[in-house]
Amino acid sequence: MTKKFTQFTLLFCALITASIAKAQQNDNPIINTQKITIARDAYGVPHIFAPTDPEVAYGLAWAHAEDDFATIQTLLLTGKGKIATYLGKKGAPIDFVVGLLNTRAVVDAQIKQMDPKLLLLVKGYLLGLEAYAKAHPKEVLNKHVFPISVEEYLSSTVFSVAVFCGVDKALPKILNGTIPHLEGFTGEGSNAFAIHSSKSASGENMLVINAHQPIEGATAFYEAHLQSEEGWNILGGLFPGGPLIFHGVTPTLAWAHTVNFQDKIDIYQLQTDKAHPGQYNVDGEWLTLEKRKIKLNIKGIPIPIYKTVYNSIYGPTVATPNGNYFSMRLPALMDAGALQQWYAMNRSTNFTEFNAALKQNHLAMFNIMYADNKDTIFYISNGKMPYRNADTSYHWNSTLPGNTRATLWTKFKPLSELPQYINPASGYLFNTNHSPFLATDEKDNLNPAKFDPNDGYELYHDNRSRRAKDLIDPLSKISYEDIKRIKFDKSLPAKILFPYGFNADSMFLVNENEHPQLASLITTLKDWDHKAAVDSKGALIYNLAYYYVPTIMQGRKNDKLTINEAVSVYQYIYDFLIKNYGHTNLTLGDVQKLVRGDENWPQGGMPDVLAAVMSEPFGNGKRKMNSGDAYIEFVRFPKNGGLPLIESVNTFGASMHKESPHFADQRAMYQAQQVKKMTLDKNEVLKNAISTYHPE
Repeated sequence: MTKKFTQFTLLFCALITASIAKAQQNDNPIINTQKITIARDAYGVPHIFAPTDPEVAYGLAWAHAEDDFATIQTLLLTGKGKIATYLGKKGAPIDFVVGLLNTRAVVDAQIKQMDPKLLLLVKGYLLGLEAYAKAHPKEVLNKHVFPISVEEYLSSTVFSVAVFCGVDKALPKILNGTIPHLEGFTGEGSNAFAIHSSKSASGENMLVINAHQPIEGATAFYEAHLQSEEGWNILGGLFPGGPLIFHGVTPTLAWAHTVNFQDKIDIYQLQTDKAHPGQYNVDGEWLTLEKRKIKLNIKGIPIPIYKTVYNSIYGPTVATPNGNYFSMRLPALMDAGALQQWYAMNRSTNFTEFNAALKQNHLAMFNIMYADNKDTIFYISNGKMPYRNADTSYHWNSTLPGNTRATLWTKFKPLSELPQYINPASGYLFNTNHSPFLATDEKDNLNPAKFDPNDGYELYHDNRSRRAKDLIDPLSKISYEDIKRIKFDKSLPAKILFPYGFNADSMFLVNENEHPQLASLITTLKDWDHKAAVDSKGALIYNLAYYYVPTIMQGRKNDKLTINEAVSVYQYIYDFLIKNYGHTNLTLGDVQKLVRGDENWPQGGMPDVLAAVMSEPFGNGKRKMNSGDAYIEFVRFPKNGGLPLIESVNTFGASMHKESPHFADQRAMYQAQQVKKMTLDKNEVLKNAISTYHPE
């Protein structure tokens, strides 16, 4: 055989191999449902075992569809811009925003550069959903859900990330309230703690994963365990429609997410005039405003409704009712790879691999708190942060001039320029949605002056972080029981902070002798121990005030209630309780409830305590928890090796079906602040499983 012939043969084989690989990228993965095992534990949590990652994703799709198919389908409809075909007028704002953001275009432009393994995973997941729909046609919401393409699915993830980055709050402000907040797609907060073995009483690295999210709906956490023979093994939480774990624990490492508040979105007012219709001025040049029509198909309305949206060089653009044009620019709309980065994080086996996954810089939001079995703890205020013009005449936290390219950023900072800590001398890291510069002991904290002020990082403590510090600081070592006690704490700090515009110091300064009718309410609040206990009378008064004060403040974020305004708050609370209950001698649990189906139970907690509870009006004079302390996972890495020790609890249970035994089987445990043992050990799972089956 000649040398030339050998070279030709090798080249030919290489070309054939490349062609096969390319074909496999475009084809669906091979799925053998007989090799996919879904094992349900005593709480109905699915543990998925299969030879390949796409087959695991297929099994996850099937199991999650069994528990909450309707919510998953709303995500799929969202990606298609057709959620209004199911929700009617209520869904129209979501379809409008999906069309405005043009998330599909972002996906189409980037999908060829995405990791083929991620695309196979997504395809496996979608095949699982479609198979479930075919087997259960009566559960399909409408004809618009299926089939679903990879591009449509990824479009929904880009939309969700954009909402987490502030679109849901920016648009209503721009449009003067003519578009409502995007119900169901909010992110509320969360807590995360990482304890190094040097600070741990047992010598174990520890991590606390604690999501503060809506307890039902599109961003309520679902717990699952995913394990393939390709090395994927992780237990944690995901949102409906997620094909992988968003935060959780593997055999060697764990991470938690919390919402952070860097400046993730910029708003520009364009320069327009009547002499140049359809144009806007940038640096003296009149540019044509790109124009598109969005077709909205709304249930109950027989003909489509068309809305006009625009695009400028800054990004998606809308016209306000008074004729002004505003553009939004956010990194989340420039990157469709969030799932790709999460997948790499899922598959990481050590900090080097995990850090390499973060360096992909596809995830435009979320703090990341990390611990592993090799004595590493780590925290980063993660984000996809642009290099903004340092000219101090531009106020990046306000509306920007959209008539100059000086405000048009195009490049992003590497991971190394974001605030981050690794193994601080203090031995602990934590975040409760507060400043990344207050993440540990004072002597180890980062200096905010060394970071770009245009990134908009928080600089303050919130009540949860202040309370956490007060509980951690006296401890020379932190035990597992300590960290559980801290995480489940329901107290505000000794001095209540008001970092979000709810400044009610004057509530504690009102003279009860001057207001006989309100005296018992006033003295009860003054004597309150700051604990949001279910049987606390003071907690009820504070909680009702918390939700009422913003109606008085009307956006006065840096102002305080006057004494007269504080009296009016007490009067409101008095009138509210008398009207609905006939007396004021009530506790927090008398009014605030945890509701599941047709049942409800007294619920303690309130906003900005570590065991946070947010609530909304419910029935006559009651409030029901709608978000807050949700999925909780405690992780310990034994000092002598072996699989991590895991305990977790979710608010209600694995299933959204009332008839299921897992509809609310974790509820009592959740309210008692107790946890269940979980494991990554396949043999243990199968030995103790209540049921095992294949997805067919």
